[in-house]
Amino acid sequence: MQLFQHFLSRLTAKLAECKQPLVKWFLMKLFLSAYDVNLSEAESSDLHTYDSFQSLFIRKLRPEARPIALGETVLVSPADGTISELGEIQGSQLLQVKGCTYDLNELLALNPEEKTPFHSGHFITIYLAPKDYHRVHMPCDGMLTQAVYVPGQLFSVNKSSVAKIPRLFARNERLICYFDSPSGPFVLILVAALLVAGIHTQFAGRIVPQSAQHPVVHQYPQLPFSKGAELGYFYYGSTVICLFGKQNAQFLPSLESGQILRMGQAIGAIGPGAYVTAYPHHPNIRKSPDLDGGCP
Repeated sequence: MQLFQHFLSRLTAKLAECKQPLVKWFLMKLFLSAYDVNLSEAESSDLHTYDSFQSLFIRKLRPEARPIALGETVLVSPADGTISELGEIQGSQLLQVKGCTYDLNELLALNPEEKTPFHSGHFITIYLAPKDYHRVHMPCDGMLTQAVYVPGQLFSVNKSSVAKIPRLFARNERLICYFDSPSGPFVLILVAALLVAGIHTQFAGRIVPQSAQHPVVHQYPQLPFSKGAELGYFYYGSTVICLFGKQNAQFLPSLESGQILRMGQAIGAIGPGAYVTAYPHHPNIRKSPDLDGGCP
């Protein structure tokens, strides 16, 4: 299964990057007819400026299309997409969908004895559909300290698959980016999926699906990224998971599963006491629904 998933993703990459006019125009027209893509937000709305379907898919947007919410303590959405789930990490359990949880240590590819500051912390999972803008940005200021490539499956991450496949995010291939900030550590996880031909990062270039058997760790000397800065992009739709420590982040209580987000919009605050300062009318922490464990 895993070998077939990787073969299919590599084949998709070759087609998506093909600059042969017949192939390029067929894929672009098919894509635009199947999805409600808003090209008016792109740096270029002229299809002739894109040399392949891939270049259209990873298009940049005009800066004014995604303003970054101001405020030193304000957290912003790292991507366009739909909230799958968000809330508190209950011990080491994250909510995948109602009635289905998965383990934090497994998600981070840690040994059981390893400790992490994200137990009982907070998380948000954002699904990027094919029509969405596919570049991932920083939710707040941070210093990249480590990136861990975790090989794995390439299950689809659409709503149906997430509801049916146990521990999906902890089983799929992913890139785990660790950051330090004045308000404490946080993590951005870029989860690959079926047909995802790779993940491109600003610090390591393109990372393609690999057949490695074990996680690959890369250390970085405190690379700085400012809030709203581009971290990387997907070569097709996928998912971003953000993890924050127990006391250093709170989400707006108005956020809920199924809500559509735009990169740069405020989703909460980071830092002890920052929530009340940034959002005086929303003093409550957004909590996860009760977790009943297991999966359908």
